[in-house]
Amino acid sequence: MKFDNITKLKWIYFFKSLFFFSPILALFYFSRGLDTFQIVSLEAVLIIAVLFSEVPTGIIADKIGRKFSLSFLMLLLIIGNIWTIFAYSYYEFIIIQVLFGIGIAFGSGAIEALVYDALKYQKREKEMSKIWGSINSYSLIGIVIAIATGGYLARSHDPNTFVLLIWLFTFGAIIAFIISLFITERKHQKKIKEVSPLILFKESTAHILKNKSLRRIIYLSLFTLPFYHIIMFLFQPYFLIAGVPNALWGISMAGGSLLGALLIKYAYKIEEKIGMKKTIFLTTILPGIFYLAMAFIIGPALSFIWYLLLRGTSILRDPLFSQYQNDHIESHNRATVLSVISMIVSAYLAIMNLVIGSIANKNLITSFIVMGVIIVIGAIVFRINENDVVRVES
Repeated sequence: MKFDNITKLKWIYFFKSLFFFSPILALFYFSRGLDTFQIVSLEAVLIIAVLFSEVPTGIIADKIGRKFSLSFLMLLLIIGNIWTIFAYSYYEFIIIQVLFGIGIAFGSGAIEALVYDALKYQKREKEMSKIWGSINSYSLIGIVIAIATGGYLARSHDPNTFVLLIWLFTFGAIIAFIISLFITERKHQKKIKEVSPLILFKESTAHILKNKSLRRIIYLSLFTLPFYHIIMFLFQPYFLIAGVPNALWGISMAGGSLLGALLIKYAYKIEEKIGMKKTIFLTTILPGIFYLAMAFIIGPALSFIWYLLLRGTSILRDPLFSQYQNDHIESHNRATVLSVISMIVSAYLAIMNLVIGSIANKNLITSFIVMGVIIVIGAIVFRINENDVVRVES
């Protein structure tokens, strides 16, 4: 296997996705004295931190370098996790979430820009959905391995084991950081260093406002978001209602991630087989259908299957949207434009977290109906066709 940038990024994604602690994260916070509200609020802090960091970190990626942004992301993950191991105060955890949010923002536009520009230099930019899907499949494989291992190791719910799982993730992040140091970045444009951050932000925002096709792609992506972060907190009480055995909870997460890894790796082949229009419609509407199925067809076996399918299909859209968006963005400010888009997404998620969380607090099943309806309507109203994904020359 050639150890080029794409291969390095695959292994970075694998090692940074070894979330051994996922099955017990809430239990870890409980062991440190946090209550349920405080745990849920940490997710809101994370999203807000991402929201306010997106544009500045995107500008840094364009002006200083995408490799720097990637390495800094990994460094913040390492610092944040080590601090987590020794933290006992709710306010400490808030600061840690801010660090994680800044780190996520550093990676959100920079990594994608790094991949697309590498492919563009090789005149392979049409392969973005294929390559991005392959890179993310490594992430999902890492998640499957880590969740299965973490669930087994923490079966006794011993707080010392929780700490061990966070250390294991930290070691994975250290390996990813070391690999990131060997990424090679081709300078996209020297001219960008002469442009002020404010002008770069204005140009990036103007590019989105002027490009009708890009805006439509963003609308479709935004209003069909599968609510990844929200379902992570809601699927457990839902399984209690549905009577899904506790032993199957971790299996459903691992199984859904494995299914997602297979689907995302071959998303481009599905598109080649049935066409762009049908593929993007299916990938955007399916999560909405599964949310509605979870709401109206409840039972131990069926609810388990619905969640597994929801988790597996929710990320199938990612490499396709990555291809479509990048085809409409110029190289010199790619990371900044992608960060502006991510900022829009973060603002939407911050609002929806509060809305869906409030609904779920009153009636859990109703929250699933609301999420399903939003996604289905979004998939129908903002459908795109081949004309919307025509590549721009830059």
